Amino acid sequence: MVMKVFSQIISYSLPIFYLVVLYMYYLILNGKHKTLEKKTTPVLIALLLIHALDIIVRHVALKTIPLSTIYDAFSFLAFSILFVYMILETSLKNRGSGLFILSFAFILEVISTINHSWEPETNELLRNPVFAIHASMSIMGYTALSLSAIYALMYIVQDYNLKKRNLGKLFMQLPALSYLEKMGVRSVVIGIILLGIGILLGHIMATKLIGSFWPKDVKVVVSDLVWIIYLVGYFFFGRLKWGGEKMAYFSLIGYVVLVIGGLIAINLSESFHAFY
Repeated sequence: MVMKVFSQIISYSLPIFYLVVLYMYYLILNGKHKTLEKKTTPVLIALLLIHALDIIVRHVALKTIPLSTIYDAFSFLAFSILFVYMILETSLKNRGSGLFILSFAFILEVISTINHSWEPETNELLRNPVFAIHASMSIMGYTALSLSAIYALMYIVQDYNLKKRNLGKLFMQLPALSYLEKMGVRSVVIGIILLGIGILLGHIMATKLIGSFWPKDVKVVVSDLVWIIYLVGYFFFGRLKWGGEKMAYFSLIGYVVLVIGGLIAINLSESFHAFY
């Protein structure tokens, strides 16, 4: 009972912490309080730790994983966006897209908090720690690929503004092309690594549960195909020296394939991935 109450306190406080961080990035983007730029990394780490504490305490209180309901998945997706963005920002030392990217995490966390269920989990698979790692790595991988698509779209818009010499307010707010290219490519790399780990663990679990390393499941096929597409794209980016524009369009096309394939898999096929 005590853990459940503690979990509720953290969960309902989390959107407030996100809002404070968003306000800090708003001040940075508008050129106010430049000294805040040096504080973003420790603030992001603190927010990440608070969110991780929320996930852990909720797991202990309800004996569940972060994906047992669709709204738990929203919260974990917000956590994944925060985690991937923090890696990108700390590696490239640029905070230009923080407000835009973290706004998505904030919205997801608000939706999750409002709709949280506080009933204990009864599905044994959703209490399996290996499954939790498989699902968590997969979601963080998909999150990184989603961010790569967002950076790609921002790149295309900024590139269009430059070519048309539309140097207005939107141009001034968006980061430089070189930054967007680096963030997009780095997101793809992170996505390939995390999704690859998730897919491998999924195949290992499928072998143990149904006796087949490559089960005839549309969701499995789509996940494998998307991972291969992004891996091949990154290979061409390195070997053929693709510029930022080509990589941007590739990221968007890859993401469209991911979304369409996911919708087909969810709505038009039976799958052992159905949990809810």
